[in-house]
Amino acid sequence: MEGMAAPPRREPRTFASPLAAARTLAGVVRRTGSLGGAYAGGSLDGELRERVMVAVSRVNACGGCTVVHERWARRAGVTEADLEAIGLGDLARLDERSRTAIVYPSGRAEAGFSEPPERDLVAAAAPHLTPAELESVEAVARMITLANLTVNTVEAPLERRRESLGEGH
Repeated sequence: MEGMAAPPRREPRTFASPLAAARTLAGVVRRTGSLGGAYAGGSLDGELRERVMVAVSRVNACGGCTVVHERWARRAGVTEADLEAIGLGDLARLDERSRTAIVYPSGRAEAGFSEPPERDLVAAAAPHLTPAELESVEAVARMITLANLTVNTVEAPLERRRESLGEGH
């Protein structure tokens, strides 16, 4: 894995259509077992899980989710320096396991989970995450993407309305 990730997105990602939302939901539903393992089964520790949530929320540019998961990440033991590195896309100072748990789901989210993961991405993750951990990371990334895009899709018309009234943020 390289030390650098793509810079954080600025424009909130939204669902392109109701069908896209349904596909995203179906991707989460198909992974409920792995998702349960990520939360209750011990396949991912809270710190690693929240790193995934923060990184994917940043890829999807969901401001509210990013703030909440940064708070939860701090509670789980993620340092301010690590959160800053994730936010800047400068992952060189993170350990390989943490870097993998950020780069893999960020790449998957960026691609919209539209295709199976690239072989190179899976091969790079294999030395650092077990197959069960990788499945859990994928499930968590899909779940937070569903939440992020739902929030962003609902907020988009409200934001456009605010901007038309000159209110901005």
